[in-house]
Amino acid sequence: VKAACDCLVELLLHIINLSFIHGTFPDDLKVAQVVPLYKKGSPMELGNYRPISLLPLFSKVFEKMI
Repeated sequence: VKAACDCLVELLLHIINLSFIHGTFPDDLKVAQVVPLYKKGSPMELGNYRPISLLPLFSKVFEKMI
């Protein structure tokens, strides 16, 4: 597991460095999965839900580094 982690870190660092050099962000990491989260009231009414966006983990790591 440790060896896989080290390899993954190097790959992610390479992608991040390329992004900085070219001033771009990979399109695949710009996609979020939007899911409805129930608030309260009748679960049959659309207004009783709010959307939340689930982002890829690498996207979150990249944003923290910037």
